[in-house]
Amino acid sequence: MSDKPEYSQAESEVVAGTKKRSCARHCGRFWWVYVILFIGFVVVAVPLTIFVIVPKIAQKKMNEAHLEIQGVNILQTESNAYHMEINSTITTDGAIKANIDAFEGEMYLEDYEPHTAFATLLFPKTNANKHQVVNVSQDINITDLKAFTRFNVWFHNNETVRITINGKTKVQPHGLDRKYGVTFKKTLTVNGLNHFDGTEVTDGHISLENDDDGHNFNGTVNIPNASVFTLDIGNVSFTNFIGDENVGTLYIENLLLKPGDNNLNITATMNQISILSAVRKQPYCKTGILPFKLLGKSVENNGDDLSYFAAALASANQTVNIDIGSIVENDLGTTVKCEDD
Repeated sequence: MSDKPEYSQAESEVVAGTKKRSCARHCGRFWWVYVILFIGFVVVAVPLTIFVIVPKIAQKKMNEAHLEIQGVNILQTESNAYHMEINSTITTDGAIKANIDAFEGEMYLEDYEPHTAFATLLFPKTNANKHQVVNVSQDINITDLKAFTRFNVWFHNNETVRITINGKTKVQPHGLDRKYGVTFKKTLTVNGLNHFDGTEVTDGHISLENDDDGHNFNGTVNIPNASVFTLDIGNVSFTNFIGDENVGTLYIENLLLKPGDNNLNITATMNQISILSAVRKQPYCKTGILPFKLLGKSVENNGDDLSYFAAALASANQTVNIDIGSIVENDLGTTVKCEDD
């Protein structure tokens, strides 16, 4: 059995009414306490939201935004300057509407410390819509030649390179009259040049006499570019080796390297005696194909020496196989034979 008293319906209504009146009297006497508590809550909650919660949300959304680069153009290259164009998109969830101020973003190699910027770009004003097209077109003075040269060396030698863009900006959410400082930091993995792997020389022609420019070889080269970079490199020369022997210099003029396949004319001044001697030795005499090692020698564009590109091309050998046997047969009318035959 329960020890609680049992009430009739009428008695229950009386009890409930008594409690309501008691509560009303309590609120009537102490209303000022509740007002103070409410004001205190507003005083604490509103600044907490404005100064702590909103900035954290803004930074979180900035961190979650996805940056993708569709193309990079390095044009009008000079010894201490160039023009850079970047076509990119930023994707967000679109949950928060906000305006984002223009800002300076430093670009540096993520995997080389200290993180020294090789370029600083001015990114335009954007917003936090789901899809934003962000294009940059800017003349850049090379303020740190060592850092920019290092970037070009890494970009030339690696299949992929990680580049970080880092800068501080301000965000103004719609409906608020203040801006919040946030950090824009994105690390991207981009395809590099990978030593121009897959380069092929075709339609080669050889001569025993030099032309008016001092050249005795010409042909067509296909240089693959797996990156999204277009590079205005200019006039390039390569030292050619067969094994460890220097056998001449190869030239490419007005090299504008674009994404995809690049078909270009080449000329060369070769030591024909050394080449004909090498192709008659084993194992090359069996196929007539000689492996030429190309090492960057110089890069010049509009009268300027581009040391940053030259250093990249000279940082590692690139091997290109050329069918010298077929070229000799077609141009000189003789068949390559092994020297011990």
